[in-house]
Amino acid sequence: MKYFLAVDLGASSGRVMLGKLENKQLALEELHRFDNGGIEVCGNLHWDILALFSEIKQGLSIANDRALPIAGIAVDTWGVDFALLDRHGSFLGFPYHHRDSRTDNVFEYAFNQVSRSEYYASTGIQFIPFNTVFQLLAMRHNDDPALSVADRMLLTPNALTYMLCGDISAEQTIASTTQAYNPVRDEWAWDLIDRLKLPRDIFPEIKPPGTVVGTLHESICRELNCPAWPVILTGAHDTASAVAAVPAEENTSWAYLSSGTWSLFGCELDHPLLTDEAREYQFTNEKGVGGKTRFLTNIMGMWLIQQSRAAWRKEGNDYHFDELSEWAQEAEPFRSLINPNHPSFMPPGDMPERIRKFCHDTSQPEPQTPGQVIRCAIDSLVFRYRQTVENLEKVTGETVEVVHLVGGGGKDKLINQCAANALQRPVLVGPTEATSTGNILTQAMAVGEVADLKEMRDIVRNSFSLERYEPRETQLWDEGYRKYQTIC
Repeated sequence: MKYFLAVDLGASSGRVMLGKLENKQLALEELHRFDNGGIEVCGNLHWDILALFSEIKQGLSIANDRALPIAGIAVDTWGVDFALLDRHGSFLGFPYHHRDSRTDNVFEYAFNQVSRSEYYASTGIQFIPFNTVFQLLAMRHNDDPALSVADRMLLTPNALTYMLCGDISAEQTIASTTQAYNPVRDEWAWDLIDRLKLPRDIFPEIKPPGTVVGTLHESICRELNCPAWPVILTGAHDTASAVAAVPAEENTSWAYLSSGTWSLFGCELDHPLLTDEAREYQFTNEKGVGGKTRFLTNIMGMWLIQQSRAAWRKEGNDYHFDELSEWAQEAEPFRSLINPNHPSFMPPGDMPERIRKFCHDTSQPEPQTPGQVIRCAIDSLVFRYRQTVENLEKVTGETVEVVHLVGGGGKDKLINQCAANALQRPVLVGPTEATSTGNILTQAMAVGEVADLKEMRDIVRNSFSLERYEPRETQLWDEGYRKYQTIC
């Protein structure tokens, strides 16, 4: 029997999970859950990394009270964001949130220096303005003094790992989200970094997932009166850990949908795919656990619903997810549709009003009720999934037989069924805590309890039940998809 702690931070919430691995079965227990999100400071959006670290320590304290023999701790988070350290190892200011406005107009500046095709040939990453390399370029363009005095850049999960044990490195899967990493050479894209005149010295050593990097800092051990537990690098990008926990069979052709604040839709490849067609369809090549390539695209995801709830809450209506799902079920399907990845939906704000504006600008009925707004978001999201799977098949030349949906978005049965209807493929849902599962099993692999990625997935299938959704009303959903294609 082995116990592990997964620090799993999403863009809207975080949790410290306890995993017990016994007889090739994994049991999860949530020890501590807390809110997360951007904080506006002087007009800019930042992460409160100190508050996050305080919540992590609270989770460790709860684990210590249980007096369990912890075999490892590992941190995973969202991608691209980072903190900067000075030469004394102190943090330089507040880490920026990727939805901050400083990169709103960065593309023109970035592509004047290096072409899109050259960026993609070096990194194989989807073009999104908040990618790490564009955040760094915005700092250089704005003559940000922090960049000139920075000694190291630590991506968010590595910054928190540094706070736990002092390790300074970039775990491979999170490094691959930066658009400054070469997935073919498995190293920083030094030629690109030099052409963009970014400081080489800030890019730390890259280490693979499953590396033991130290033990809990003695100051934390004194504070919590706990042992010096091992600290391990897992698949530090939350999607890398989630994909490692996809319970796929080796003899099936499958795609994955990691559903949370973002939806990450793609497949697993043995090697990066850097073709012009992959670039045109906005597919990204990120590293996965076990040496795999996560070939995927980013879709706005549950953010549309989360921000709609936040807007209604400000008006005094604190609608529950179940309530909204019920109203959406009753609403007319395909009445209004949006492009989920439209730039207007990227920043925090009044999402229902932005959805109404998109519909007005595209000569559609404007959704008025909460049910209509959520139905519009769900229908549009699942049609984007269908568009993505069709593009995926074109680019890879492989047929997708089944889609594995993992992550917290799998708790919404309406979205699951709508996804199956739109995709016209079976959708297998589970585990909902895929990221924590993959985090823990990668730690288990690091300490020799699990042999490889195949055994990890065998354990997932043995440990969690899956829900299967079959397509329904395919002709009706075909008609809805044709409408979506004309609008988006």
